[in-house]
Amino acid sequence: MEGKTHAIGGICLGVAAQSYYITDKLDAPELIVFYGACLFGGLLPDICHPGSWTGRRARALSKGISRFFGHRTITHSILFIILIYWLTSTFTIQYDHLIQTGLLVGIVSHIVLDAMTVRGIQLFYPIPLRVRFPLYLKTASKGEGFITSCLIILTIIMLYNQVMIS
Repeated sequence: MEGKTHAIGGICLGVAAQSYYITDKLDAPELIVFYGACLFGGLLPDICHPGSWTGRRARALSKGISRFFGHRTITHSILFIILIYWLTSTFTIQYDHLIQTGLLVGIVSHIVLDAMTVRGIQLFYPIPLRVRFPLYLKTASKGEGFITSCLIILTIIMLYNQVMIS
């Protein structure tokens, strides 16, 4: 999937998580931190691809990960989710819980979306088993455009419902 799809996917799953998982009412700074973390988490797994949005911003790290692990391997796995959970559990900063939750939500959305592609992902890395949905699509295809449009519409509907409930 392309970066724009992963970005909206992270936000969409973040809105769902806020609606159904986060029980506290978040103020404006908390919302910015949470959705920023969802957005960044939605893009983070592609650190393994030097041409991606994340890879271009951390080129040396991206090239190293790509060379050592390859694309859609460790950063698209359960192991990566556990690693990020562990790393963010060490945070002792303001909004640490919102950052951790947002990053994990975004990463999960990314992994699910890439499992919808022809190539799939190595969800159980280091086991070299590729996982993908039975119905899959090509990156940058009309199918991906349809998925992106659906995510945008779903996000708008969930936000509308949040406003109406408040």
